[in-house]
Amino acid sequence: MTKTSRTTRQMPPLNPMRAFEVAARHLSFTHAADELCVTQGAISRSVKALEEYLGEPLFERNGQSLALTERSRAFALQLSNGFMRLSEAADEFRGINSSPVLTVRSSASFMVGFLIPNLVDFQIKHPEIRVRLLSAEDCAEFERETADVRIRYGRGSWKNVHSTRLFSDALRPLCSPSLLDPAKGPYPIEELGEHVLLHHSCGKANWSDWLAAAGAPALPPRDNLMFDELSVIYQAAIAGAGIMMAQRAFFQRALATGCLFEPFEPVLMREIGYYLTVPADRRDAPYVRTFKSWLQDALAKAGISDPPQTLSPVVTPLNPIPATIRTPAPTIVPKVTRVA
Repeated sequence: MTKTSRTTRQMPPLNPMRAFEVAARHLSFTHAADELCVTQGAISRSVKALEEYLGEPLFERNGQSLALTERSRAFALQLSNGFMRLSEAADEFRGINSSPVLTVRSSASFMVGFLIPNLVDFQIKHPEIRVRLLSAEDCAEFERETADVRIRYGRGSWKNVHSTRLFSDALRPLCSPSLLDPAKGPYPIEELGEHVLLHHSCGKANWSDWLAAAGAPALPPRDNLMFDELSVIYQAAIAGAGIMMAQRAFFQRALATGCLFEPFEPVLMREIGYYLTVPADRRDAPYVRTFKSWLQDALAKAGISDPPQTLSPVVTPLNPIPATIRTPAPTIVPKVTRVA
């Protein structure tokens, strides 16, 4: 009898994955060794073994400092969630009350663009709270499973939740320095007429709204490209294929490293924005308050927060607003269509 692929699938090495997960949280082999009660050399060898197994480096090494790559950051978070679930299963089997688990549901764009790069800081400051991240691609998914905290895009009025505004929708063009020279910026709006504009299928009005706000509603670009995935627009912009319209909060790392820059001054500000929402019955839970305070501080340090504003639950929700730009896994080949 032929075994199924499930039983014959080669499992990755568990101990090296654990060593990498701890090292990724601390961004330090020394601290990882302390947590796991092994030597720094053992951590280094385990990470190297996992890198050889996966076929690519997991850390960017710069002298004595470590940094995660974009892919390894997402991988580390998945491992953290996986080890947490294993621990929960063992505690449940043994009848032990484990540490509180905070479930956070958000769009993939907010999760990958801001939450994951900063979550290590939360885990270091609050090791007693375990975080479970769930991505949501549409409004239905936001309601499908109970969550302690949801990061939502809209006007702040949803049924039976307390909403705290995190930051406003602020859109601006971003492009690669290979396309335009940052030293010559900011550029006049007319420069857009010489370039390809990159559009997202869930934000078809973003460019037209920005151009209208910038005083050039009728400016025709050289060409337009429409994509279904934000992650692929990001890669296209980095490759110099065109200019993207983006929420700056999701591209802090790319801007800091110089992969992208802001070639034009105008910013499209909208009344809608991103909110942290909490079910009314969990608003005062200590671990929820801790996460909320940490997230507000992290956003403020990044310079992308609004003044605090908390809305109480409403009885009837407003007309639903679509969840923020959907970003399925970047390994999926997107559909690309040319706009007339």
